[in-house]
Amino acid sequence: MDFITKRRRHRRVNLEHMNVQASTILPSECKILDMGLQGLRLATTQPLNIDDEYSIKFNVGGRRIINKGTVRWARLVGNQKGNDQESVPLYMTGLEFKSILTDKGQEIIHVLGECSEKDERRHSGKRLQITTPRKTVLNVFREYPMKQISSGGMLVETDQELPADKRLFWAFNSPDDGNIIRCQGRVASCLVTYMNNRKRYNIGIEFVDVQKEDRRRLTRFVMKAMFHELKTSLLN
Repeated sequence: MDFITKRRRHRRVNLEHMNVQASTILPSECKILDMGLQGLRLATTQPLNIDDEYSIKFNVGGRRIINKGTVRWARLVGNQKGNDQESVPLYMTGLEFKSILTDKGQEIIHVLGECSEKDERRHSGKRLQITTPRKTVLNVFREYPMKQISSGGMLVETDQELPADKRLFWAFNSPDDGNIIRCQGRVASCLVTYMNNRKRYNIGIEFVDVQKEDRRRLTRFVMKAMFHELKTSLLN
C-alpha cells in the first residue's frame, strides 16, 4: 500500500493555527576552503548559527576524519547556481575545532601534513589553503513548520528539497502539554510551492517507526488538533 492510499485512511488536521515546529538532523554537504590546527573555513549553501556545535566528516588520503566544531563566524558572500540552475545563497563560515588534544585532533594534524606535502605548503603556524576544496558533511539541526498531521504522517514546509524515500528522525512538541513526540519518517511526497517569489517545498512524511509511548502522545496530539481545528472553524 502506498502512502497516498494510506494517507486517505487517516484524517489530516490543519496545524497552521497552532504554530508547531518539527525538528530533524539533515546531512549538509559543504566544502573546506582552508584549515588549521584550531579550525577550518567552509563554503556552505545554508546559514549555520553562531555558537552552534556540529559534527564534521571528510575523507583525505584514505583517512576518514570525524571531529566536532563550533561556529565562530558566518557571512553571506554571494550566490551560486543550484542543482535546478536556480540561484542559491553562498555562505562562508568559520568553524573552531572543539579539541585538538585528542586522537581525533591528531588525525587533523596528520591531514594537515598530508595536504601540505601535496600542495607543497607548510601548515606550521599558518592555515593551509586547500587548492582543490574538499567536500565534507555537517549534521545540521533544522526546524520546519508543520502544516498538517494525522496518525499516519505529517506535512511540513521546508526551504529545500528532500529526496524521496529518505528516512529521517523527527521530533516535535505537543503544544498543549509540551510532551516531545519522536518518530522516524519517510519522505513520501514533495510538492514545490512559491511564497513571496521564493521556492518552498511541501514535504509529506509517512511515520514508519513510532514507539508505543510516542504513539500514545501522537494520538492525543492529533485529537487535540482536531478539536482546535473544529473550534476555530466554528468561531470563524
